[in-house]
Amino acid sequence: MKNRLAVAIVVMCLLLGTVPFAFGATEKISGSSSSAYVSALYVGATGEKPNQEYVKITNSGKTSVNLKGWKIKDEGAKHTYIFSSYTLKSKATVTLRSGIGKNSGSTLYWGKNIFIWNNHDPKHKEYGDTAYLWNAQGKLVSSKKG
Repeated sequence: MKNRLAVAIVVMCLLLGTVPFAFGATEKISGSSSSAYVSALYVGATGEKPNQEYVKITNSGKTSVNLKGWKIKDEGAKHTYIFSSYTLKSKATVTLRSGIGKNSGSTLYWGKNIFIWNNHDPKHKEYGDTAYLWNAQGKLVSSKKG
């Protein structure tokens, strides 16, 4: 009986299109036409360094996306990263690391010597944080819980 119920729930989720989000997939914001989205968020673990946590932005489109003026924010907007000048090529991904380092073609550094992404919220007894991607016009285009 339990197996049938589980199968019925999975089938219903598939029909409603909710299974990918239940497994931590990226949420593309309704009405967003952007091909750039948050594809991964690693909030780090105890004992790691700030450069080990990261957020990845992927361009699934056929043309490059100019990220100048775009923003990445954490839950509660306690931390904000503003892209100064970066072009994300078609079918490419850029990794934004929280710590300090030298930017390269596929890796950018937030420039902080602190952790950006919460991996534990004692108030809510939940793990994780959420990355929000805003375009240069201030419109939320994507989010991802990590």
